[in-house]
This record gives sequence, structure tokens and C-alpha cells, in this order.
Amino acid sequence: MVKNKGFTIVELLIVIVVIAILAAITIVAYNGIQTRAENTKTMSAVRSYATAIMSYQAQNGHYPKFAGWPCLGKHPTSCGKRTSNTSNMCIGGGAGSQIGFEDEMKTIFNGQVPEPSAQRMTCRGDSYSGAWFHGNSDGTSAEIMYYLKGNVSCDVGSGLRQINRIFDTETTGCHTGLPAI
Repeated sequence: MVKNKGFTIVELLIVIVVIAILAAITIVAYNGIQTRAENTKTMSAVRSYATAIMSYQAQNGHYPKFAGWPCLGKHPTSCGKRTSNTSNMCIGGGAGSQIGFEDEMKTIFNGQVPEPSAQRMTCRGDSYSGAWFHGNSDGTSAEIMYYLKGNVSCDVGSGLRQINRIFDTETTGCHTGLPAI
């Protein structure tokens, strides 16, 4: 009797199924790692900006005084609310590039400003991304708002206090304040 060497069809199917399951697990894990990395990038930029803005305040006796909501990062065309499908806000509206603010921050950062993630997220039917600054006209208070993907904490440390946190769909909107002077 001749004995065939090789694998049966059942054995091959089992191997294929196992490989498919491992591939699916890897893809899901990779996507989660990417999201956490982008969130970490934004939180790191917010921490750096908070420290720089507090340093600016210590040097000048007030927080930066800029009308509007300048985006954090190098020449972003816009951040915050990227589309206008609804009137419901997910922590703040749109913001834009303000070269004056960026120039002030470059002096604190020695020319190189940190970049928050540009990942886009959906919250209350609109698209959001990035982080931005807002200070009052007399320079006695300052706020940073930013978005993270997923239902995550807004805690970035660096003396920031949480003013508001919203989670909707896939986005956490974080509204933080720097120490009042």
C-alpha cells in the first residue's frame, strides 16, 4: 500500500482560518495603536504649548492677547470645527492660522513649534481636528481646546484645569484652562 505524503484539505482549511483570525487581530490592534499615537501627539503638543504659554505669561506678566482662536502648530489653515453640518457645537467652533500668535510662540520654542495631530474626527455630525488657543483681551486668562479620537481622558497635566469634556460618536472634545492671573 502506498501512503500519500502531504496535508489533507481539512488541515489546510484549519491553517487558513487560523491565519485569517491572526490577520484580523493584527489589523484591529494596528488601528488602535495608530489612534493612540495620534492622540498622544496632540496631548504632547498641548502640554508643550501650555508650558510655553505659562512661560510667556511669566516673562510678560500676561497671557498672549490675540483676537480669535489661533490654531496650535505651524501654519495650519484651520482647526476645530472643519464642517458646518449642524448648529450643535462639540466644544468650540472653527479657528484659523494667526501668524502673530505663531511668531510669539516661536520665540518661546526657539523657532520650532510642536504639531498636534491633524486626524479628523466626527462629533455631533461635524468634522473636527487639531487644537487651538484662546486668551481674553486683558491677558488674564487663557484656554486651550483640542480633540482626541475615542472616549478618552482629557488630562494633559502641565497645570491645566478641565473646563469641559464632551464625548460624542468617536470624538472627545477637551476644553482646558491655564491658571488665572
